[in-house]
Amino acid sequence: MTGLTDDELQKLYTWIDEIPLSRPKRNIGRDFADCVLVAETISHYFPKIVQLHNYSAANSTPQKIYNWNTLNGKVLRKLGWQISKEDIEQIIMAKPGAIERFLYQLQFKMAKYRANGGVVKAPVPVKKRYGQQYRQQQQQAVAPPNPPPSNNQYPPETPLSHGRAGDAMDNQMVGRRHQQVPQQQGGNNGYDRDALQREVDEEILLEKEQTIQELRETVEILELKI
Repeated sequence: MTGLTDDELQKLYTWIDEIPLSRPKRNIGRDFADCVLVAETISHYFPKIVQLHNYSAANSTPQKIYNWNTLNGKVLRKLGWQISKEDIEQIIMAKPGAIERFLYQLQFKMAKYRANGGVVKAPVPVKKRYGQQYRQQQQQAVAPPNPPPSNNQYPPETPLSHGRAGDAMDNQMVGRRHQQVPQQQGGNNGYDRDALQREVDEEILLEKEQTIQELRETVEILELKI
């Protein structure tokens, strides 16, 4: 199973048929397994980012893996994309649908690369915001606490402080001081959970919007011939 519709597969095969390749086209899974035709496909549109002499026709698995690792590190990376080891293994073994899924993504990545003028745009730094917030919290944690209120804020002791009324006043004053200190400490070391939750919600919404936009771009790209 390729995960692609019949219409998407037909457009994909038509696109590949229009590219002049060095080998006759017989079985797409086996033809592209050693990565040579993939390198030729990318070189057809972007010859400056591919050095075809790095890719040798191969029947052995080690050479195929070498070709794909070379493409992954030197070419696909420039397109802002790299495939997993598992994907490479499936393509090398000519698993049904593996190369079609790869070429479908490759077509999209190349079109996006060309639309950006041959420059890969940096992704939105989602994690950077959390890092900044963490550093701010660390700086607040080591900041010196606010000085306690001066004694002038409290009424001076009177002879009545030794009686019951004085004891009640002393207890009230001490209670006020204890209430103020934790508030000051909380301001320095506290964790604004509501603000963090709002930021997380905003990031999730942004990622969803980006996904929707990419899907729309994919539909538009498939209607074009690269």
